[in-house]
Amino acid sequence: MLGRKSLDRSLSKRERTRYVFMTIAARCLQDNPAENPTVEVVLSQSGLARSTFYNHFKDIDDCIFEVLDLFFEYIEGSRVSSSRELSTFDAIVEANMWYARAYAANANLFAAIHRNSALRKVREQRNAQWAMKIVHVSGRRRGREFIGAERIEYAGTIRMLITMTIEVLRERFVANDVLLAEAFPTADEVAMKVSEIWYEVMQRYEQKA
Repeated sequence: MLGRKSLDRSLSKRERTRYVFMTIAARCLQDNPAENPTVEVVLSQSGLARSTFYNHFKDIDDCIFEVLDLFFEYIEGSRVSSSRELSTFDAIVEANMWYARAYAANANLFAAIHRNSALRKVREQRNAQWAMKIVHVSGRRRGREFIGAERIEYAGTIRMLITMTIEVLRERFVANDVLLAEAFPTADEVAMKVSEIWYEVMQRYEQKA
């Protein structure tokens, strides 16, 4: 996606140049998610001047943040949901299947997100918002909104499930945990098992009178 934008003539030269730097940085992260590339590496591959880089970014960390934030937005925005027409279980499976497949296909970029403290804060905010949205939809599904202490408890529980899912995917596709890989060879199998746990928890709340 970044590479296409760097060649998109409908964008200004300045915008295309910015995407050139971001494309190179993204490729470096794909190759080595454990550390950020240096400015020198990005400049060497771009053939552009150091001053040009600093016209766009204050430092390499700023560039990496922009890359990962854009990637995160792209991943979130690429999902097309039909959850309104689905049962609770099918909606859970749909969401987890989509996320697990995206994670497996882009494991190195997700690994870079895990170690980026600034982006982790952004992700935490988005996950908290996502938890509240799930609680709202869940309340509508049972025919009565969750309110007060019950709403906060349920949202916190959903937030725990989100954290569990992220950590399972990190252990499976970044750390390549041996037992998880043996038990759940594919992203779909991970998603299905995680979804069973989600469903069991959510049913307890949705079935409350």
